[in-house]
Amino acid sequence: MVKHMRLTTLAVTAALLVLLFSAGLVRAADSPTVTETYSVAINNVGDAHVTDTIKYSKDDYAAIKKVASKKRSFLTRRFTDEDSTGELFDFNTDMMDDTNSVVITYDKPGMAYSTKGDFILYGYSSKPTSTAKGKFTFEDTSTVNSEFTLFTDQTFKTTTEVTLPASAAKAHWDSQDSALKYSMGPATATYGFWSDQKLLFTAIFAVLFLLFAGLLVFVYMRKPVEAVAQPGHSFCEHCGTPLVAGKHFCTNCGAKV
Repeated sequence: MVKHMRLTTLAVTAALLVLLFSAGLVRAADSPTVTETYSVAINNVGDAHVTDTIKYSKDDYAAIKKVASKKRSFLTRRFTDEDSTGELFDFNTDMMDDTNSVVITYDKPGMAYSTKGDFILYGYSSKPTSTAKGKFTFEDTSTVNSEFTLFTDQTFKTTTEVTLPASAAKAHWDSQDSALKYSMGPATATYGFWSDQKLLFTAIFAVLFLLFAGLLVFVYMRKPVEAVAQPGHSFCEHCGTPLVAGKHFCTNCGAKV
């Protein structure tokens, strides 16, 4: 009798576990996971170019696209209206039907800024999952309820990729400030072609300067050439015109010979 009751209890427990597991699968199917890749590229002066790619299930993407087509700013109003750390430029939103994704791109000046010679980029509370060649990768899973989920609870798997300038040094994650920090040399202004060919133009200007200096020396040292009278001719002392033989006055200026 006792053995029979134990077997019955085990059977009931197994059935409940199967039901719970099945219910979990159904719930997961009703709430598909959203995958987000947030890429930030920082230039030498701390300005950022951001690419935010949000990938949905086919059905959720269709619903998002339908709403966004009726109100263009529906997905992006939080970016432009609630950003308190700087202005956004070249803002663009693309609906990618082939991948069921929304791709948002924009430029943000001063996203990383200099403090006492070092640059700092706030907003990273979790430890990076990888750091390689100036690129920091963060991974996070969270429940999101916003315009991007049509105000329903959905699970976001977000991968954040921050790429620092190639010349960045001593890059590291600071857990106390929840920030990325790095050092940079002084930024230099560039002027396109003239800056790129600085050595060539320096050499050309040096050669031209030497030629000009040599010309000045030649002109300064040159002696005036004295006029040499042709044989058989004499010249007027006043105007230098050759005198005609037998004449007592210059045929040009009339001076007496």
